[in-house]
Amino acid sequence: MWALATPVATVLAALVPVIFNHRFYFYDDTQIGAYPIWREIGEMLRSGQWPLFSAEGWQAGNYAAEGQWGIFSPVTLGIGLASTYFSNALIFSTLAKVALLATASIGIYLVSRSLGARRPWAFVAGVASTLAGFTVYLDSPSWVTGLMVWAFLPFVWWSLRRMCYQQKSPLPVLISGYLLVTVGYVHGTIMMVLLFVAVLVELLVRRDWKSLVKTVSSGALLGLVALAVYLPGVLTLRTTARTQVVANTNFLTVDLTGLAGSALPSNLPQVASWWWGPFAPAPLTYIAWFLPLFALVNFRQLRRLVPGIASIPVFLILSLMLTLAPSDLGPLRTPVRLMPYVCLAVIVLLCVALSLARVTPISRTRWLSTAAVFAASVYLGWTGKPELWTVSARMVLIMAVGFALTAVALRRIRTKAKADGVVAAVLVATSLMLAFPQHHYFPNPPVQDFQLPADTSKYSTQLSGSKGQAVVVGTPSALDSSIWAESLVGNMWYLNPGSVHNLYSPIQNAAYSKDLCIGSRGETCKELSTKLFEIDPTSGKPIADLLRVDTVQIVRDAGDPAGAELDKAVPPSGWSVASRTANTVMWTRDVPLGSVGAPVYASEGTDIEPVSNSSTEVRFKVNEVPASGGKVTLGRIAWPGYTADGATIADPLRGYLLTVEVGPEMAGKTVTVSFQPPGWTLEIASLAAALLLGAAWSLVHALRGRRRPAGSGSGAAPAASAPSPASALRSGEAEREYALRKEDK
Repeated sequence: MWALATPVATVLAALVPVIFNHRFYFYDDTQIGAYPIWREIGEMLRSGQWPLFSAEGWQAGNYAAEGQWGIFSPVTLGIGLASTYFSNALIFSTLAKVALLATASIGIYLVSRSLGARRPWAFVAGVASTLAGFTVYLDSPSWVTGLMVWAFLPFVWWSLRRMCYQQKSPLPVLISGYLLVTVGYVHGTIMMVLLFVAVLVELLVRRDWKSLVKTVSSGALLGLVALAVYLPGVLTLRTTARTQVVANTNFLTVDLTGLAGSALPSNLPQVASWWWGPFAPAPLTYIAWFLPLFALVNFRQLRRLVPGIASIPVFLILSLMLTLAPSDLGPLRTPVRLMPYVCLAVIVLLCVALSLARVTPISRTRWLSTAAVFAASVYLGWTGKPELWTVSARMVLIMAVGFALTAVALRRIRTKAKADGVVAAVLVATSLMLAFPQHHYFPNPPVQDFQLPADTSKYSTQLSGSKGQAVVVGTPSALDSSIWAESLVGNMWYLNPGSVHNLYSPIQNAAYSKDLCIGSRGETCKELSTKLFEIDPTSGKPIADLLRVDTVQIVRDAGDPAGAELDKAVPPSGWSVASRTANTVMWTRDVPLGSVGAPVYASEGTDIEPVSNSSTEVRFKVNEVPASGGKVTLGRIAWPGYTADGATIADPLRGYLLTVEVGPEMAGKTVTVSFQPPGWTLEIASLAAALLLGAAWSLVHALRGRRRPAGSGSGAAPAASAPSPASALRSGEAEREYALRKEDK
């Protein structure tokens, strides 16, 4: 009952935000990043293509280096395929997010049971963890890849303990770890590494050397998977716009003061970000309202049980340290995004502690301590934004009723099992009740809603009448939502039949983005409309020609409400006005160049003839080349990973356009320039090795299990094992077993 109730209650809680804001799960990066990527992946899969690389995507086309395209992820590929069968992006995104939250709750229930939590308390942990502030207000509405990896991590934790303490197959560890790593969200992989460290510490404390070897072995196999997923990004890093320094700009950082009021659902921490002012407009550091129940834990008894549950405090400490880190750790940014892991560890620790080491009977002093902790957490949460006292007061009233009902249940109900069941129901019901005022007062995620249409059929008319590849000049998101009838932003261009430069890229190519003053979500400075037609001094050609641009759409600047600047926009020679409105003007080339990625310039004395052109390969015949050699520039970004057969890779034109050097001996011969993600052979080999070795290990384990005599297998956990999720509680130490039996009596 408790296992089934966990995802059901989680789904009900996940639907509360939709009551107050039906677009809640379709904000910011989900809207202009993740959803259109899913859709593009799905369309490519349905047409028989695998998403690896796109020259037409320019700085957003290096899918392997981006990582978050999840090109090896069954989950991402499956979501992408499923998205093509829905015509409403909002509904599909909401269903996907709610399903991920329900999945996370099941994993948290399982790992809580494995760590010793009784069923009702595992239910509380599973539901409450999905209601933590950062998960609710940032990962769920926007950063869906963060939500995905967080949802898979509890399964890794549970399956690790199952493998180590119940002598079960390593297959669940390898599958859950593979699903997490291949999402391509590096913060999730880092947290999985920290989880392995926490489990290894637990095994060292227990001196369980056999399980330690198995844990290291499974970690090594998942490390091979991580090598395949992240090595392209690491080898591409030098050309990206990612910072590579350790610094603290205070952007999206949190401190201990912000965590102090984490038991108050209306606590607004001091977290600086895109919003105005020093305070977050949503309770990002809220963990759980019932945290004051830590006062009911017998810490002396809990300390004796630590060898069997050491992974919880170790993982909590490591997560907290990384969450409190500076804003920039090389290419890793905004460590506050790891807050969900802190919440997970805190809530699981509390629920396990109340299962294994709750004081009995609960004295008046303990209740006074609980009340004091409650009052202190409320006070610390209120001091951040005292003007919200009426909001906090309403929530405190609900919390006080919840604590009162909890106290009555623990005092009046003598049977521990029944008391736990009633208390669990009270805690979760109160959490659900608190979600209503929380979302009433804070209905919007603290990120941008671009107000893009949910109906995917409304993305086909933008750039109507365009030719070839287009560049959109300006910042469409700075205008009102009517602009989406004419232009788009970020990856929403994937839903449009046109081909544009202006796609979303979290890594960006540094030289390209600087030259075109183009940001990570594809919006540009207004000066680009003239910059495109400047003459490149080396090639003597306009930049637009080098980029194979045949259409330019100029969007009205937000600082020009009357459109005076737009009216003055006149196309250069060889271009014509294709359309003009109050918000946009579109120019098209009279004679389109087309063929993005093909050769765009050959140095003096070098004559070439194009042979073929695709995203990953270009072939051209060299008709003539001077004795000193010549250079050929291609209309594509010079990402690491390009090789040339019959030529050598030279310094890129303008710092980013792929250029090859051709020797005089190549006259009359054909040059082939091809792309593979850097380190591709090693990456595929490491992935294949991980899969084959993991399958072999799992098969050997299964065969040994069949040969094992009856009664000698893992059906009954040994005295030194950790608790099984399916059993009431099988203690690891005799002392722990004695304490549980005494408590049950």
